[in-house]
Order: sequence, then C-alpha cells, then structure tokens
Amino acid sequence: MAVAAAMATSILPSSLKAQNVDASIGGLLVSANSFSPLDMLRSSQNDYSLTTGRVAAMGGAFTALGGDMATIGINPAGLGMYRTSAWGFSPTLTFSDTKSSFMAGNNNATRFGFSNVGTVLRLVENSSGLISFNLGISYNKTDDFNFSGSVSMPGTTGNSLLQIFQLQLNGLYNYMDYGKWDPLSSKVLNDSPFNSPDIYIDEWGAVLGYQSGLFSQQGNGYYALNGLADNGNMTSTLSYDSRGSAGEYNVAGGFNINNILYLGFDFGFKDIYQKMSLRYSEDYASDNGLRGMAYNQYSVLQGSAFNFKIGAIVRPIEQLTIGIAYHTPSYTNLRKEYYSNMNVDSSLSEGSKSNNSLLTGYDYSFNTPSRLMAGIAYTIGNRFAISFDYEKVWYNKMRYTSETYEIQESFRQAIANDYRAADNFKVGIEFKPLQMLALRAGYAYYGSPIKETDSQGNKLVFNGITTTSSNHISAGIGIWLGRATTLDIAYVYSRYNIAPYAMYYYTGQAYLPSGSQQNVTYAPQADIMDSVLNRHFITFSFNFLF
Repeated sequence: MAVAAAMATSILPSSLKAQNVDASIGGLLVSANSFSPLDMLRSSQNDYSLTTGRVAAMGGAFTALGGDMATIGINPAGLGMYRTSAWGFSPTLTFSDTKSSFMAGNNNATRFGFSNVGTVLRLVENSSGLISFNLGISYNKTDDFNFSGSVSMPGTTGNSLLQIFQLQLNGLYNYMDYGKWDPLSSKVLNDSPFNSPDIYIDEWGAVLGYQSGLFSQQGNGYYALNGLADNGNMTSTLSYDSRGSAGEYNVAGGFNINNILYLGFDFGFKDIYQKMSLRYSEDYASDNGLRGMAYNQYSVLQGSAFNFKIGAIVRPIEQLTIGIAYHTPSYTNLRKEYYSNMNVDSSLSEGSKSNNSLLTGYDYSFNTPSRLMAGIAYTIGNRFAISFDYEKVWYNKMRYTSETYEIQESFRQAIANDYRAADNFKVGIEFKPLQMLALRAGYAYYGSPIKETDSQGNKLVFNGITTTSSNHISAGIGIWLGRATTLDIAYVYSRYNIAPYAMYYYTGQAYLPSGSQQNVTYAPQADIMDSVLNRHFITFSFNFLF
C-alpha cells in the first residue's frame, strides 16, 4: 500500500516535502490543516446533474444540442439555437447518504438550493447570413459539497493518535529533516504556541494535547504520555460533515449562421465555498486514568476563479448536429482557514479539560484542468432526439502557482504521481408523444481523476476524503404550460465512489523518554475502504419565453 501524501506549503513542516530518513507521517487527521492537490481537485470537478431539468434528465449530453440555459456552461454555441428571448430558474432538492466500511451513525444530508438561474436575450435577428446573435447571462451550480459520514473502529492503545502527537512534541519533524530528535520547548508550549514560528500548524493537535495534560516533560527533555494504559482497549470514532458548493456565473454569446453553423463564447466566474468539520474521539476502557479524548478540526475553503469557453455546433443535414467545446483552466484563488479544539476526560490530577487553538488562514493560487468536449445528436423533427457526449479532463495537468518554484514542483510531481486525465461519457434521449409533453432519460459516467495504484502497483490511500468515478441515471418530463411557459422536471440518482483514505499513520523510528525504538507503526487497524456517496436530485425548471 502506498499513501498519497498531502503536499505542504511554507506554512507546513518541510519534513513533509522531502524526508531525509526512512519515516512517513500522514492521514486525514494529521493533514486536515494542510493545502493539498485534493483541495485543488474539489475545485475542479463539474457535476452536470446540478443544472436545468432538461439537461439533468438527459444526462448532461448537450455538447451538440442547444436551446437550454445550461448550454452556456457546456457549449456556449448552443445559445445560437434560441429563437426567442427567455429567462428561467431551477430549484433543486438534494438527498445524500454515505456508506463505508466501519460505518456508524446517521450519514444523511438534505439540502435545497438553486442549480440554475439565467436569461437569454435575442439581440440580432436577420433572415440570412448571421441569423441571430444571443446574449446569455446565468448562474449554474457546478458541484455540491454537502455530505456527511461516520466510522467507528476498535483498536488498541498501541495505535492511538496520541502517540503520533507524542512524537511531534519530541521533535519528529526535526528528526525527519536532519536525523536528530529535538523536543519542542515547554516554554513555547506554555506561552504562545499557536503564534510561534517554531511550531508548525500540523503540530497544533499535539499542542492541545499538552495543554490538556495528556503529556508532561521528563527530566531528559522528552515528553511522556500520561494515563494511557499499555494494553488497554480503545474504540475510535470519526464523524465528518461538509457543507457548501461551487457555482459559476456566466456571460456568453451565441451566433447562428444560416441555421448551419453555431458559434459561441463564454466568460465564467466561479464561486467556491466549503466548510468541513472532523470530529474524532478515542474512548479508553479505563476507570483510573485517561478515559477519553475528543479532537475536533474545522476548516473553511473559500475563493473564486475565472475561465473562458469556446464552442461550435455544425448541422451538416437537418437531422444531425455535431458539437465541440473547449474550456480553459480555471485560474483560482482560495483562502483556507483552520482551527481546532480538544476535550479530555481524565481521572488524573489534571482532570477534564478543554482547549482551543487560534483561527488561522492562508491564501493559495492554482489552475484547474482544461476540458475538451465533443458531441453528436440526431433528431427527427420535433418528436425525437438522441445525444452522445464525450469529455476529456486533464486532472494530471493541475498546477499550483503560489510560493516558491520548489514548492510548485513538489505539487506538480505529486499531481503527476497520483492523478490522471479522466474520460467522461454521457447519453440522453428525448421523446415527445404529444406536442405539449416530452419524456426524457439519460446516463452519465465520470471517470476517476485519481489513480488506483502507484508506479509499483501498490494501492494508493489518500490523506483526505474525495470522490473518484461516478455513475448517474436520470429521467424526467417536460410540459408546455402555455404558449410561452415550460416546466421541466428531472430526477437523477448518482453514485460516487470515495477514494480509500487513512485516518492517521506513522511508520519509522520513535523517540520516547525511555529511549529510541526502531521501526514502529502507529495506525488504526485498517484504512477506510469501499466508501460510497449516494445522491438523489430532484430539479424543477421554469422557463419563460418572450
């Protein structure tokens, strides 16, 4: 098994960038405060289930089709197919649940919001040549970050997160960089540890443990772990909760040339927000000593991005349309804020304590992958349409653009090692048994942006929670409510696979007050594997023509 390490910037220990000894550390609970390619990935994915009712019902296969508000964010050339001006809005209800190995508790989430709002204005109208030019302005949700989950795992005290905290206090990162253990200063730990340049942000859990009385400094300067029995039983529980979304504001133009060639362009401005909480606890079977520890971490990602899209649709014969579109990388700026707290239940003299870290934030810049989309659609009058789409997304070409060249290169290498270009396929069908009624169905498959194994064939396990491949099955109806009003209703079932992730791990040498120990491993009994996120979307789109 190989672990895909979280990348570190200058705010994190350099030991996570280049290790000079045979040791490694990571996992979700150790790396939640760092900025990594996983944060870049979450800002890079587009989910076409979150759009208008017609497009969602047909699987998002609209590269060669037009006449819908959502085509602005897919292939802006589809704007040229509008024959009138229009405006519309699309409220969406989303139900989510997560299933995983060692699952525990209620993992459901329900959210209501708007997936699309926009207008199309027909500004130019002629009988030949440039038949029309249409201006489109819209908002479209591109991804949903609302999900939750929990896992409960039996273990032993020999695999406690506290033992990693102990090594951090004893100078783990100095050892990984220079081969020498140098414990953190008790003076700094007692004065202002969260403002100290000598204490990295991913050591804050260890600091909270020290402040809560879990650790004490011995005569030789190293820190001992207080009150944890050597052979006691321990149960660990992790619950996570994510809230937020990504959405894109679009300003686009579409040209219709002789009803044969359609051209389009779009400026997209993206808004990104995600709030993630991790609540981890260890319960110990002890009546005389340490009874329990709860370590909670909270982070907020918030930022913006912009991109440019161009597209074309050609109609070689009346029934056939062929489309192509290119999306540039999104040039993204994000701010990540982080804070944590710890609660300790103990029968020792220190008693039960609760301590909080400071709130800190850092700014990051990066480029998301570019996209190339191709589609073909066949229609029979206004009764039947079938559409196929293919999309290529180069996730392995994401680029980190902040800080020094060395840090940018470390990101580039990690992205090349763990990420790949994804292939997405979509198909949609529409049938009108009546002039005022349309029946629709669709399917979409999004390929995994991450690799399953490294170059040696070892299974990759990640330091964060992210989705890989997904399948989407959809159906819907369209109803004409009058001469100028339509209602589109869509239901989409989406199943997302979640990449394997580790809660925490350390392998290598350990330095304890009793002396050095070789080749220790601190980790839960297993990684979190085979997790699945299920979602059900119900979208209502109201469109008004004028």
